[in-house]
Amino acid sequence: MEQVLACPRCRRLLREPVTAACGHSLCRRCYCYCYSYSYSGGVSPGCCPVCREPQPEVPGSRLNVLASGLLQKWFAREGRLNPGGGLAEPPETGSDEEDVPDSSSCSQSVPPDLLSISDFECSVCTRLLFEPVTTPCGHTFCKKCVERCLDYRPCCPLCKEDLRKFLQQRLYRVTQLLDSLITIYFSTEFAERKRLNEVEMAELSNLTNNIPIFVCTMAFPGIPCPLHIFEPHYRLMLRRCLETGTKTFGMCVSDRGKIFADYGCMLKIEGSQALPDGRSLVNTVGGRRFKVLRRNQRDGYNTADVEYLEDKTVEGEELTELRHFQRRVYEQARNWFEHLPSALQGQIHTQHGPLPDQEEDVQASPDGPCWCWWLLAVLPMDSALQTMVFSSTSLHDRLIHLQRVLDYLAQNPIQ
Repeated sequence: MEQVLACPRCRRLLREPVTAACGHSLCRRCYCYCYSYSYSGGVSPGCCPVCREPQPEVPGSRLNVLASGLLQKWFAREGRLNPGGGLAEPPETGSDEEDVPDSSSCSQSVPPDLLSISDFECSVCTRLLFEPVTTPCGHTFCKKCVERCLDYRPCCPLCKEDLRKFLQQRLYRVTQLLDSLITIYFSTEFAERKRLNEVEMAELSNLTNNIPIFVCTMAFPGIPCPLHIFEPHYRLMLRRCLETGTKTFGMCVSDRGKIFADYGCMLKIEGSQALPDGRSLVNTVGGRRFKVLRRNQRDGYNTADVEYLEDKTVEGEELTELRHFQRRVYEQARNWFEHLPSALQGQIHTQHGPLPDQEEDVQASPDGPCWCWWLLAVLPMDSALQTMVFSSTSLHDRLIHLQRVLDYLAQNPIQ
């Protein structure tokens, strides 16, 4: 326990604790010294003496308000209290290098009668801190709580200090000191808090019930769908999809009477780029089609219970005819695309990629050949017809509709 409360540099009881961006806490004097100068221990200027990680250019000499208050409460008799909180720094002699005691100098343990779980409550969710993160202004919150608050306003939920630089650098590192104290002194409560978090993650990982729904545009199986995510509730949705590991959410177009349409497509996140102001550029590709069974909401964004669509399978002569029909429509589609103006071809290629190849096994995927969805995405079609083709579970019927549109465009070419 002594090691938890000891400054990792001077090995004494923490005095005026400051939490670095990496999550380690030091005495303020030690932190400022390490940030400004190198010393015989081999730590470069601006590096944490524990993990050797370079510290970013953010305000770093603010006291950790929670840790400072706890030390003041627990060890008020150990030394003269400073007006700013924490313990007064004992008089020192000699240079910094000569006055670094070993770890035996920190032998204090927390008085049991002064322990209170209420001291470790997050001021946002009012629950036991889970993955505590300390902001540059010195306040501590659950990691998920501070992330959600910064989605809406780039300032501290308590003191309202501007945290845009903190937001830009994504410094959501767990404060090791507080995390260790909670684990040691409130192990039962921490275990329950962790269990509830795991239950929530399991619920968020379900890809049938209450899947997150992004209400925006039509998406299609196997076809790229680049997104720009900037609204706070969708930032939260994106984070959860990444945290759970599913990297998946549903996409539906809006429907004035039902909020979003009855049919949609799952999207798989293939990469994302976080921008300095919290927005994200996300690369996704379409997955399975689904039908919405029930609509709901979770923390500001839409969710749905769904069932996945699957094309009907055919056999024998019907399958042989389907393969021949696919080849004819594919050649018609390729001919249409090749005769488009080069500028329009370039736009389609940039947004949706090239025309996919034919697939020998037309029933290999429950959604049918990928090239059909590429064609549905790029053809100039009425939205009602597009939705009808999208929701069809017959590849033969889809090909008929696509062929009719191609026949019309052959008679009325795009200039």
